[in-house]
Amino acid sequence: MPSSRFNSAARAIALCGVFALPAAPASALNILLCNDDGITAANLRALKTKLVAAGHSVAVAAPIDNQSGRGGYIAFLTPIGALTGKERGAVALGLAAGTPGVGVDAGDADVSYVNGTPVAACLYGVDVLAKKKWGGAPDLVISGPNEGNNTGAINASSGTFNNLVYMINRGLPAMAVSDATTTQVTWSGALPASHRVYEVAGIVVKLVDTLIANKAKAGGLLMPDGVGLNVNVPDFSAGAGAALPYRFTRIGKASSYLPAFYEKLSDSPLAVASGVNFPVPGISLATGGTVLPSGVTLPKDTAATSEDNVIATKTAVTISPVEGVPQARRAFEDAMKIKLNGIAQ
Repeated sequence: MPSSRFNSAARAIALCGVFALPAAPASALNILLCNDDGITAANLRALKTKLVAAGHSVAVAAPIDNQSGRGGYIAFLTPIGALTGKERGAVALGLAAGTPGVGVDAGDADVSYVNGTPVAACLYGVDVLAKKKWGGAPDLVISGPNEGNNTGAINASSGTFNNLVYMINRGLPAMAVSDATTTQVTWSGALPASHRVYEVAGIVVKLVDTLIANKAKAGGLLMPDGVGLNVNVPDFSAGAGAALPYRFTRIGKASSYLPAFYEKLSDSPLAVASGVNFPVPGISLATGGTVLPSGVTLPKDTAATSEDNVIATKTAVTISPVEGVPQARRAFEDAMKIKLNGIAQ
């Protein structure tokens, strides 16, 4: 077996072993939380609360504003600007215009914000915050839970998912978590313990505890080197979160929506429903199989193992192993060498 295939197989075996046994009581980890919805997103703060209650040391580094859909965007060599006071987090926390673009939530010293993209905020957490708090890198990075699922082809546009990719490439154990509910809920300590955000947090804590419990089976590592997890929580009835099973899936191409360019946004049903009923060009979203006004048909993935198709059944939390560097498999490399024979060495 070629070495690349052996490594892939070994990683798959290790990951299967990770989730083979019920979770044991957690040992303490240093955990960095980041997201793309902002520091006042209830999903994020509920997860912090649950992880701390489980005995972990947790720090948050997240955007001050909702930065959904920014993907892996980074503004290189661009100074972080002061707040305008209109950002989602600034409004919730009462931060005035002119407040420094990097700061701390006055109500929680372990929650930091960055007036920048999701990846910028997550890198701040790894390169600055973690060093100050723990003296080194975090044991685990969790991006999310996001307000809305991130599955299949749309993952490339997700800040939540791209945080995962950047952290894997930093050599850190990492997972991205996304929840089916898209409603923006602002954090408050007064949210009842029965609120969905706490149920989703419990689903994530169970994953973390299981990873810890099975470290010995995975060669002493929390996760195999170079591999992380894309986790999606389906819609579920109140109180049913803890009973959801977990299922290994593949990223696939299936997604609730795919980005597409419209010469007139008024031709996009989603744009019209969102109040953008204007005959001007722009990008909107549509489902797989949609025939665009240009005649182009968006790809549709019907594979039963694709994460979005499992999420659509509302039967399980999906877990898709992800490699950070998108290197093609050896068989595809060999095929390309044949096609480029005489040009590339």
